[in-house]
Amino acid sequence: MIKNLPKLFMATMLISGSAIYSQTSLPGTIQVETGDLSQNNNHYDRNIVGSGNGGTNNIVDNWRKTQIRPTAADSDSGAGVNGTIINNVTVTADGNYDFTFTYYKDSNDNTISINSTDATGGNSSTLASFTMIRNDASGTGTATASSYSTQTVTGVALTTGINYITFTNAASANLDLDNVIVAASTAPTPPTMTSTKNGFWNDPTVWAVSGTVANTPSTIPTTEYDIVISHNLEIPTSMGAAEAKSITIDSGKDLDLRQNNTLTVINDITLGKSDDGMIIYNQNGSFPTVIFGGNYTSGKKTTIVKRLEDDKWTLVSAGLSNSRQFKTFDDSRNKTVEATSPDRLAFGDYNDANASGLKYTYISNPDADSNGNFDDTSSIWGSGKGWATKSNDTGRSDVVFMGDLHAGDVTIGISTGGNGYNLVGNPYPTYLYGNLTADNTNNVLTVNSSLIDGTIWLWDSTNSAWITKNQSDGAYHINPLQGFFVKATSDGNLSFTEAMQTHTSNSDNFLKTTNSRFEIDLSIASGKLNRKTSIRYIDGKTASFDNGYDSNIFSGYSSELEVYTGLVSGGSGEKLAIQSLPNENYEDMVIPVGVTAEADSQITFTTEALNVPSSYKVFLEDRLNSIFIRLDEVGAEYTTAVSETSTDGRFYLHAKSSALVTDTELLNSISIYKSNASTLRIVGLSEGRAGVKLFNILGKQVMTSNFNTTGVKEISLPNLSKGVYIVQLETENGKLNKKIVL
Repeated sequence: MIKNLPKLFMATMLISGSAIYSQTSLPGTIQVETGDLSQNNNHYDRNIVGSGNGGTNNIVDNWRKTQIRPTAADSDSGAGVNGTIINNVTVTADGNYDFTFTYYKDSNDNTISINSTDATGGNSSTLASFTMIRNDASGTGTATASSYSTQTVTGVALTTGINYITFTNAASANLDLDNVIVAASTAPTPPTMTSTKNGFWNDPTVWAVSGTVANTPSTIPTTEYDIVISHNLEIPTSMGAAEAKSITIDSGKDLDLRQNNTLTVINDITLGKSDDGMIIYNQNGSFPTVIFGGNYTSGKKTTIVKRLEDDKWTLVSAGLSNSRQFKTFDDSRNKTVEATSPDRLAFGDYNDANASGLKYTYISNPDADSNGNFDDTSSIWGSGKGWATKSNDTGRSDVVFMGDLHAGDVTIGISTGGNGYNLVGNPYPTYLYGNLTADNTNNVLTVNSSLIDGTIWLWDSTNSAWITKNQSDGAYHINPLQGFFVKATSDGNLSFTEAMQTHTSNSDNFLKTTNSRFEIDLSIASGKLNRKTSIRYIDGKTASFDNGYDSNIFSGYSSELEVYTGLVSGGSGEKLAIQSLPNENYEDMVIPVGVTAEADSQITFTTEALNVPSSYKVFLEDRLNSIFIRLDEVGAEYTTAVSETSTDGRFYLHAKSSALVTDTELLNSISIYKSNASTLRIVGLSEGRAGVKLFNILGKQVMTSNFNTTGVKEISLPNLSKGVYIVQLETENGKLNKKIVL
């Protein structure tokens, strides 16, 4: 028995040798009275090793017992000791072990840790930490042999070669410990696959397996295995789905992901290499995507190499956290010769509040040193931020981003400044659900519906055209590293959530819906350019503006060729790339069509009409030339000249059982609205004389105007009080009254 030894004496015994130790082989029983107490930091004289409690071997931190209460000044309100005991052990085999503690404690629950250490208590690492539960609810009992309890901690990993184990009572609570029985764990050892050579992920000869496999053993990694990569490995092109429970990549080694693959990791990704620990290549084929459910080693860099189209502007995002600009500009994969071609890549930062023509602020290695290296080492590309980028290196247009994978949700601030357009980007190396058809809840438009106007605009660099997506589209997924525009309806933080991530991609950006609804895609061509606008007839939608289902064309900056439709009801100058209308009464809805084209050019109209209702036909009306042309037939088209850049009021689309148009239809297709505070705009007038009268709410006439025109007429308004007014339009086809608010 060793009892109440002075601290100096205990330290001397430790220095002079290890006679106090009795070595234990594990599995086995650790008799704590043979341990060493020299590592106790506080109240050293309150601890006891030996049989101080009626013959029961124990280590005690409990000054209620008369034999170890040093002075009357010590009381139950005093702080407990930092009780640590070192025991000499030999572990006979690697594995998981169960520790069963026999103990007595008559105060609050406290934390116990099991640690691997050396003979001095140094170089300690925690093997397990747990809460030891008091066994006497009253808290006033006295320790006796019959009042001891047991508690088992399972699955403590031990490796052959551990020489010392400590038990530490880290809380200020009393503890009377008898012994600890250590047995091989009944729980299976988690299975691990470790690489044995350089090679490919799907090569069975690469992997060595250890641990207990719950299911049929696999020859390549699955989600049942923790993966340790000790060699350079590659997930080869078109391998398909790679899986792991967790991935640990050793220092100096890397994992390369080639295109047309996916990697799913249930838990953590741990990288030992600060640069290029994981390299994701998107140079041909579909983007290799990575989704994981745990933590990512902060500060350890993943690299993404993305192929750009030669000499064309592309909207991108870094797809990573803390991705620094100099790592992109100075990477050898971006340049042929650093000193002679430092400006191979250019990036544009969009700000809609800037003046027209100055929306982008460009950076292209402006601070390069004499070797062409980018001197600014602090600026980052930003998480969730979009950029316009272009390469002038024909035939070798790769852009490299280096940073950390996001292990959580990402937000980016957006603003209503200017016209409210904000260039943002996918912050993950995965696809994102774009609309509710892709995922009913976890999609970009639905999650951010209170902040943006329900539309995504993407730039198609191949065809030099804008792609518009909203909730009425088929299942749409935003590509990894894809930059895109949204329009803010209020200032705030746009959210990208982990739940939006998916490995699934769209094989076609213009994916059609699989339902049977009536749709019309109206296209125009002029020279080499083509543009499209869509009309969709959907149950429950209106002829007015339906946010999320009606989308304007992108107007962040001008385009030389545009086609759009105007609202059937409540005309207000909207230029719609997508218009959703009620799925009924088709003949009552005359759809204004607008074109912006080079003056004195030729344009050609075509349509793709899907699921046209029985007996109905699709007609384009050219009101200037008094022509109706059916466009839903195979090969049908209409070519005409435009003398001005804008054709408002000239073209209309009809879904009808015949081409006849009544005077009532002509009148109902006219739009009357304010184009600004002092101008009344009338669109859709037929050729001939017309007159306008304006009445206030009391019926008093406050303005009159007569004119000859076709298409559009703008009339200057007199200085009038704010309020509701009635516009009375009289044409050769009849009269029309409409209400406006000034």
